Amino acid sequence: MFTMIDSAKVEVISKSLDSLVSKVNERLLDKPSIWTTIIPILIGASLALATQFFIEIFKSSKDKKKRKQELISKGKAKMYLIGQILKDLAMYKVHKQYYMRSYYLETNQVEKEDSIKKHYEKGQEQRITETKLDDSISDYFQIATEYSIITNNNDYFDKLFDPIFHYAHPKSSKFTNCTINSQLEIELVKEEQRLNTEYEIYFSCFKVIQATMK
Repeated sequence: MFTMIDSAKVEVISKSLDSLVSKVNERLLDKPSIWTTIIPILIGASLALATQFFIEIFKSSKDKKKRKQELISKGKAKMYLIGQILKDLAMYKVHKQYYMRSYYLETNQVEKEDSIKKHYEKGQEQRITETKLDDSISDYFQIATEYSIITNNNDYFDKLFDPIFHYAHPKSSKFTNCTINSQLEIELVKEEQRLNTEYEIYFSCFKVIQATMK
């Protein structure tokens, strides 16, 4: 299968065919017949078709390369977005549980009400972020799938998608071991770091896919 056609090669082929037509014409002039007219026409038509054929292959190769570069660029942008969304998701998951535990530990009624309010707010933000993540992953799969089709590498990319399809998202601790607010605040930082580490492992699946798109 042709992968790249140089325009210089097309020009050389065209000149070679022109030379062939010239030589045939010289021989046919020595022996006039109906073929004196027909053969140059046939060769001329073949020359035009061959030239057009190689030009089309050249254009197709350039278009394919350009599309691959566009997909790689889009993949990088979408991957960056997924990475940021995962960080937000880890934060919302942890803070949701943090404020619930804070609600139980607080003795001040105003603080208790504020904690339970923030607990529900973080829960809502978590659900919105999960939807954003699903949409972004879907977009990334579309980009990577198109790239795999262009490069005739569908089976290999399907294997790379599999860990993402079957990934079980980590849950945040409910901080039930915390009995005072100062301890809760320390555990909040640790737990957010833990979830971010978990999601870094998940994010590495996207890095492998992106590295394959080259």
